[in-house]
Amino acid sequence: MTFNEELVKILKEELNILYILKELTYEKTDIIINNEVEKLEKISKREEELINKMGIAEENRLQLMDSWGVDMKTPLIQVIEKVPKGKEELIELKDELASSLDDIRGRNNINNELIKDNLQWLDFNMNLISNIQTPTTYGKKDKETGPNSSLFDRKV
Repeated sequence: MTFNEELVKILKEELNILYILKELTYEKTDIIINNEVEKLEKISKREEELINKMGIAEENRLQLMDSWGVDMKTPLIQVIEKVPKGKEELIELKDELASSLDDIRGRNNINNELIKDNLQWLDFNMNLISNIQTPTTYGKKDKETGPNSSLFDRKV
């Protein structure tokens, strides 16, 4: 197998992994919005597995480059320029990889903002509840806090 063929195989594997990760990031948005914590945990575990697969594929790409005498720090575009034939397919794969990474990065930023907003909302509500249930330390000392001083009415 030639260097070009091996590189195409590895890049296609990486691209397939990125496509699955991209799908998961879009699913995750809906899950965060719907506050489905258990599903979020499952997706996060699946993402971790895929990221580990991506790491293995990337290690294979670096080993391929090293075995063919290409410096591992050489950017992919420079490697593609030196390939004698099949540049078009490699350039297309490189562009699809970059596009998928940008999409995933953008969607992850949205998901992070949604999670941050949810956490702020929870924090606000917890502070609201704790402030209502905490008696004040000033004012009339004779006044007792009655059963209706809670935020929730316990009578049904």
